Amino acid sequence: GQRADGQRGSSPPTSQLASPTASPSTATTTPTPAAALTVNGSPVPAFDNDTVASALQAAGITLQPGHYLSVVQHRRLGGDGRPGRIYVDRQPATLTSPVTAGDAVLVEAGQDRVEPTETVVLRIGPAVPSALYVGGRPGIMRVTRGSLSHEVVASRVLRRPTVGHLVRPGAVALTFDDGPALGWTPQVLKMLARHHVKATFCLIGRQAAAHPRLVRAIARAGHALCDHTWDHDLDLRKRPKAQIGLDIHRGARAIIRATHGVAPTFFRAPGGNWSPTLERLARKQGMTSLKWTVDPRDWSRPGRHSILRTVYAELRPGGVILMHDGGGNRSQTIAALRVLLHRLPRIGYHFVLPPTG
Repeated sequence: GQRADGQRGSSPPTSQLASPTASPSTATTTPTPAAALTVNGSPVPAFDNDTVASALQAAGITLQPGHYLSVVQHRRLGGDGRPGRIYVDRQPATLTSPVTAGDAVLVEAGQDRVEPTETVVLRIGPAVPSALYVGGRPGIMRVTRGSLSHEVVASRVLRRPTVGHLVRPGAVALTFDDGPALGWTPQVLKMLARHHVKATFCLIGRQAAAHPRLVRAIARAGHALCDHTWDHDLDLRKRPKAQIGLDIHRGARAIIRATHGVAPTFFRAPGGNWSPTLERLARKQGMTSLKWTVDPRDWSRPGRHSILRTVYAELRPGGVILMHDGGGNRSQTIAALRVLLHRLPRIGYHFVLPPTG
């Protein structure tokens, strides 16, 4: 271009290009590209001590993993189906592999693939899951399913389940949870004795330890004892296996100590929050899992009439009724129980204890 003094511009001497403030240390810490390498065919600068990871960063490329897909719905599952792969000059490499000028880096994204399948034989429970049915047997089913998602591809029933029969016609069972409790358990025991009815008491270990005389009174009257865990942890099924086993064991031990040696024959999960682990650990400790079929929610104190309406609506032969003698004011439960002990036998029901085993 034309300078203001009319002379043409010219390049300054080389000595004028150096900055007088530049320090030697600054010049040595900034890496300079030696040449170029390529990532998926595109050139990127290559620096000394470069790795595949920095080359991919310079190229704006991320190594994408593949995913397992569920066998039926093709949902994404955890884990790599086929992971992404890296090659440097056609040789397998990793993100930490060194690269230099002239290298050719090839990045292949991972590929999704359908999960593998497995064939298993499963037990099928009876059509009527009640503790008062005996003589039945589970069915057997062969299932082909996804090994990760357990989505079913195909199934075949090898043996159909059989329900068995009631321990006696019209049999139903009364069960009481969360006790023993002063003031309420003695009233329940007195009413049951007056009507010659046996029931199952699902006792919390802490309560049993606090009121051993009531536990002994229950046992002496011929009622069944049920371990309701040590402290009624509603999230027990989410705890580690060792903690679950200990909670079940402590509840049973409290009952055994209170009765001077009478062990509970049943186990009931807090809040009815069951899991296979809970049932397996209870069985390992010699107890039969006891579930209910009728829940009038008497613990919430909905009123005597509400409790009775629910029992009448839901009760069938083989029914197991859930009630509570502990955990708070149980005056509504007592009032409803008084009616049920009179009414249910008159319409063909018979109170029994659930069989063990």
